[in-house]
Amino acid sequence: MGGIGSKAGGRRSTILIRLVGILISIAALWLVLHSVDLGACATVLSHADPVPLLACLAVIAAQVILRSVRWRLLLPAPRHGGSLQVRRILPPLLVGYLGNAVLPARLGEPIRAYLVARREDLDAAEAFGSVVLERVVDTATLAVVAFVAAVAVHAPSWIVEATGLAALGGTGITVALVVIGPTPLVRLARRIVERLPLAARVAPVMDRLDDFARGIDRPSRSGAIVFAVLISAVCWMLDATTFWLVARSIGADVSPASALLIAAVTVLGTALPSAPGYVGTFDLAASTTAQALGVAAAPALALAVLAHAITVLFTAGGGAVSLVAMNVRLGRLATDAAAAEETAGSAAPSDAV
Repeated sequence: MGGIGSKAGGRRSTILIRLVGILISIAALWLVLHSVDLGACATVLSHADPVPLLACLAVIAAQVILRSVRWRLLLPAPRHGGSLQVRRILPPLLVGYLGNAVLPARLGEPIRAYLVARREDLDAAEAFGSVVLERVVDTATLAVVAFVAAVAVHAPSWIVEATGLAALGGTGITVALVVIGPTPLVRLARRIVERLPLAARVAPVMDRLDDFARGIDRPSRSGAIVFAVLISAVCWMLDATTFWLVARSIGADVSPASALLIAAVTVLGTALPSAPGYVGTFDLAASTTAQALGVAAAPALALAVLAHAITVLFTAGGGAVSLVAMNVRLGRLATDAAAAEETAGSAAPSDAV
């Protein structure tokens, strides 16, 4: 009965998160659309230079390849022996991007973990855990990058303070992961959560994190995390390059450092629940940050829309091609991934023994 109850509670939580995400996206879109002259924005978009936009495709491609290399560092070795190849990790990663673009609640993340585990004969708990670890490392690195960029461009105090706090937390988490390891961190978090009023509601989440931590906590993990941080920093520089090129395309005066800050705050903003493809949250964060750095409202929204569209369309298109190449369907993968994620945690302890 407890298992049935926890599964029902998990489904209710998932539905609630999806609903909240849709509401947040609607609110973000409303704020964006009611604060900008859409006619002026359309005019800016109509005069965009396509050459920098084409250059964006090469930058995004390089970023995706680097992210595949980073994920390979964090994934476990195949159970049948041998080593993982980046060219085989890339398609599941792209499918994950497609899932995030068209499915709610960032379902692309468990989908890519499930797909790579099935395709490469990996331990399921470790594959899911690698995605959790990758997201933590990526976000922590981004927070530090955002703070450095905010200081460099003399951003408004609220941006410097917010990114500073995020950078402090991100640095602390990264150092703790390298020095202490995932399992002790989760145990500490569990002790803290158990003192909270809603401890019973989040207990299933802590159990899952505990299982994942055991799955990814290996002696070689510290070195992999350090390399992952370095790759993440390069990836965020490439992400900033995309925003800078888009700004060049529409004639907006955005320096490379400002582009880095816009990109960083935008991605941090997408951490909020949202509709598929980060609709609304991406555009509000990017346009608001660009305006705070001196870009006029119409070009700021045009920058957000173009950067959003070119990034999502390129990665989601790669995911669609990968689906066809692997002869799999996204809907079936989503169902199978959800079921595998439910069972991965319970399988992890026995695998460790």
